[in-house]
Amino acid sequence: MNERIVKFKPRNQDKVFILNNILWNSFNIQWAENDTNQLSFTVYDDGSDLFKVIAVEASVFFDDQEYVIKTLAVDYAAGVSTIQITATHVSNELANFWKYEVNSGEKTYTVNDVLAFYLDRNKNGFSYQVIGNFDKQQITDLGNTNGKDMISKILSTWENAIFYPDNRNIRIYNKKDFYQNKGKRLDYLHNTSEIQLNIDSTGIINKIRAIGTEHEVTTTKEITVTDSNGDSWGWPFPDVGEGNFMGGQLFGVNAGGGFRPNGFHDGLDFGSVDHPGSAVHAIHSGKVTIKSYMGGLGNYVVISGGGYNVVYQEAFSSAGKITVNVGDTVKTGDVIGYRDTDHLHVGVTRQDFNVAVGKSFTNDGTWLNPLDLIKSGGTGPTTHTETEEETHTEKYFDDFMVEDKESIAKWGEHPAADMSDDRFHDKNAMEAYVRSKFQLEPLISGTANESSNIKPDTGEIRRLEVKTVKLVTEVMIVGFTWYPFDPTQQTQLTLNNLPYSILRNNTNILQKMNEISTSVTKTITKLNGGNTQELEEKLKEYIDNKLNNTTPTTPDIPKPQHIGKIIDVSEWQGVIDWPSVIADDVTLSIIRVQHGSAHQDLKYMENLQQCISAGGKYAVYAYFAATSTSDAQQEARDFYNRTQKVVAGKQQPIFYAIDVESIEMSGDITQMRAGVEAYMSQLNALGVPDNKIVLYIANHLYDKFNLNVARPGAIWIPSYGQNDGTLANSLKPTHPYDLHQYTSKGSVNGITGNVDMSAEPSERFKELIFSA
Repeated sequence: MNERIVKFKPRNQDKVFILNNILWNSFNIQWAENDTNQLSFTVYDDGSDLFKVIAVEASVFFDDQEYVIKTLAVDYAAGVSTIQITATHVSNELANFWKYEVNSGEKTYTVNDVLAFYLDRNKNGFSYQVIGNFDKQQITDLGNTNGKDMISKILSTWENAIFYPDNRNIRIYNKKDFYQNKGKRLDYLHNTSEIQLNIDSTGIINKIRAIGTEHEVTTTKEITVTDSNGDSWGWPFPDVGEGNFMGGQLFGVNAGGGFRPNGFHDGLDFGSVDHPGSAVHAIHSGKVTIKSYMGGLGNYVVISGGGYNVVYQEAFSSAGKITVNVGDTVKTGDVIGYRDTDHLHVGVTRQDFNVAVGKSFTNDGTWLNPLDLIKSGGTGPTTHTETEEETHTEKYFDDFMVEDKESIAKWGEHPAADMSDDRFHDKNAMEAYVRSKFQLEPLISGTANESSNIKPDTGEIRRLEVKTVKLVTEVMIVGFTWYPFDPTQQTQLTLNNLPYSILRNNTNILQKMNEISTSVTKTITKLNGGNTQELEEKLKEYIDNKLNNTTPTTPDIPKPQHIGKIIDVSEWQGVIDWPSVIADDVTLSIIRVQHGSAHQDLKYMENLQQCISAGGKYAVYAYFAATSTSDAQQEARDFYNRTQKVVAGKQQPIFYAIDVESIEMSGDITQMRAGVEAYMSQLNALGVPDNKIVLYIANHLYDKFNLNVARPGAIWIPSYGQNDGTLANSLKPTHPYDLHQYTSKGSVNGITGNVDMSAEPSERFKELIFSA
């Protein structure tokens, strides 16, 4: 029975009193998930002054928690005065805390953001804590409500949130971090005499189609374009046509008798006598690219098209005589201006005009003969290359069906509406999210009376067995009424069965219990018969150690100590002959799964499957490439989900290694610790404990990264030295390590080419290998 200490503190007083005038069989604690958290009891008038000061808003303290009296029911009967008291948990005083400010508009929040907005710098003594990981969500116009409304907003926005405070420390748990299986059970007619259950199959969901969300994709490609009117040439004075030219008007070397510099003329001159007329017509199609003035050229215009730049010069006494402007599109034969000088000079080049003009007297092929081009129609249709941009929408991944075959085989298909979510760009991540919405079994709710009046642990998962109807399932205790001072009153439990996400989170616990069962059998055969007390003590110690992850060895059974080769492989090793690898004394193969979230190792599925099939011990690793803590969490989810996609229900990896060997986190080395911590915490949330996580840390960046090396199960450091494939010629890491990667040029049977090799495992690293 619990010690009968219930404390009372009147409002606005500091002195605390012990209540002794309680009807102890009336005292009870009531808790229901995200709803009720209160105590109630009855006191009688014992003639003390304390009875007279009991009032609403006073505080009651029990089991290290504070409650505030909210209702009193006073009863006077048969000369006895009693007061029935109901007091709610002090966290409900959030209702008296108002946040007048408003964060206007639709914005993205984390749970921590909402708590910080309301509670930072509050004067009511509230602090806050978030346990577990939550996705970001959109909230519109946050604020101008009280603290209880804040909790309601969190619970409605994040459906997997649990509110379970510790006095004025406001704690929000992710449901799968709150509910834990501690190995207890509810067994009808064994430790519970009454169970009332409602079983409802209408809520089963075991099949959902995942719809890939669309996004815009812009692609560029080079295309070959046939120039419009590329073969169309004409005369600048069509009424005259070709007409007649004197020698000095012609293009080329020594034209007109060699009076020009270098004896070269870079164009063709149309004189006003031999080619009369004022309207100048374009000799080739294109776009006006230059209209300007230059010494020696006078006012001039350049028209570019079909790969040619045609300059018209020396014909216009003013810019106004040129009637086209930069950007205009001109066709062959269009009037571009009016000549009012004695001649028009036409030049043609394929080069940039501003470059070609500097070679006006150089015969190096820069300038072409306009007469030949006009008479022959140029070189025929011309083409040029252009870069074309195309924007279209495409899905991040194709639509796909997600289903749980075991549930379908058991209960038939129970599909739900299609699911689509802009947050997920990776198919594996989307699949994991869809599966989190499954309800694989009929919904079970109800009550049970526990044979004892022991207080249940909040957040407890128990195995429920009703052997008479062959019902075995796992249920969450989502509420209880507990009478701590009356052993005759059984604890009343409220039950619900588990959602998919918690079932997955407890897979490791169930596996551990199976390990314990096997080990217990071995232990019994080892212990001397007849000594029941010794048997119970040794088994209790062994099971406690197992549940606390200290992984002791099986009693009296020595562990093998031989360590052969340790290798790590990726897609760079190509096709691996795994039976040959294992046969070559390879004790452990560490297989890469991904490089960040963006790159899934091309061979990881094949390597995992074939290594397991060959009977090899294996671990997995992922290269850390996160740009932020949220990105690190996503990488961890992808790492775990990609691994489990192959090995779920099979031999599990000995550990998950995080390869930290370059400065990531958007180049901010000071954020590397936070990023790796977020990564590890996300693996924890997925069921991977710290002692099953290994950090691979670059030796030269070890100090700068400043990682929390005390947290993981082991530290793995590369240091090569001569890197000739031998341990003898390598350099030891300059920091403490549990495993030394000594070369990238090792060799083993079954792998063509080089392979990374490690050696010198510490005792705790050996423990990782041999406890698996």
